Amino acid sequence: MSKYLILGSGISGCTAAYQLAELGNTVEIVEQQPRIGGKVLEYCCKATDECSRCGVCVAVSQLHQTLGHPRVRITTAATVKQIKKAGKIAVRMDRLNPSIDYQKCIHCGLCVQACPARCITPIVKGELTQYAVDHSSCLLHKGESCSACVQACPAGAVSADGAVSELDVKADAVLIASGHRSFDAARKIRYGYGRFDNVLTGEEAEAILSSRRSLGDGPESVAFIQCVGSRDPKVGDNYCSAVCCSYALRLAKILKHNSPESEITIYYIDIQNFDKTFTSLREGLSAQGVHFVRSIPFRVEQADSGKLQLLIENMEGEQTAVEHDRVVLSVGMEPADGAGQVADLFGLKRDPFGFFPSRAATSGVTADERVFVCGTCHEPMSIPDSMAAARGVAQEMTRAGRPSDRA
Repeated sequence: MSKYLILGSGISGCTAAYQLAELGNTVEIVEQQPRIGGKVLEYCCKATDECSRCGVCVAVSQLHQTLGHPRVRITTAATVKQIKKAGKIAVRMDRLNPSIDYQKCIHCGLCVQACPARCITPIVKGELTQYAVDHSSCLLHKGESCSACVQACPAGAVSADGAVSELDVKADAVLIASGHRSFDAARKIRYGYGRFDNVLTGEEAEAILSSRRSLGDGPESVAFIQCVGSRDPKVGDNYCSAVCCSYALRLAKILKHNSPESEITIYYIDIQNFDKTFTSLREGLSAQGVHFVRSIPFRVEQADSGKLQLLIENMEGEQTAVEHDRVVLSVGMEPADGAGQVADLFGLKRDPFGFFPSRAATSGVTADERVFVCGTCHEPMSIPDSMAAARGVAQEMTRAGRPSDRA
């Protein structure tokens, strides 16, 4: 039996952890945020009267299974400080307290009720239940003494030995699954994000649709602008982010299903085929009246009518102006904050865009053959693709991390 360390508790890290644990290994997941799940928790199910194959529900189920696996230990709100590679890979980290042991947690919620600072929040998504601690509000981190959550927990799942604990973990192999960040739409100043209330990102649209049936109060005209922060050398992101077409079309499908009277237009350079159902999905949307316009708006302004005016240049160089009630920006993926620090700690190279190449793609990419990368920290990819890649890398890790004479 081997022990593995995984940095990142998004869908890639949790899928790989579950796979490794099912093979009889022990796994330690270290997450910098106070909760697990990464970006998946920000996405909504995109089913209408049928499944849209977005992968969100499957991913949430996988997170739930990983959280409850007896051979998986999860440490949240932890930051890696030091790496030693003599013998086993030794990792030293700082963990913020209070900390919740999910192998012991019975989800009673008594810690939430007991906290005098109200800094523990239950997070429920589908079958997944967890608790996130806002350490900036916790009395321990304000120099005060408090153990209310520890005393309230009947399962002994909460620990708070000081504000910060120093932890050491030794592993046979390490997986970097640190995920990505979304492109900051405010960098595309001409699109008016942050200036106009009705300009929002695809992720913000998802957040709204996770709790209501439409983006506005009724039928409206919605424009999707593709490739915002992707295929754009001016912002240093001259690559396709792989998922923007799929989530735009699926969001358009939800909006059209919930509000058939709404007018929806997708402005694009070209639409990437993301799976074998793509053609039928696009044809179905077109049949329902969703417009596909091959051109990219270069500016969004406020029209005299109060609507948003899009100035558009088509493929022939002709310019036109159209009006919409709302604009959704399909933002791309970028390397996560702190990717450079992770690279320095583990001896990882980065490609010209800041992502980590995989060992399979580039021989000798790491200084230690027991360090692996997976998921969107490697390259932009969808939820199903991230899960498939994680299962594959788990198999590689079992071969690389079998116990030997290493100390």
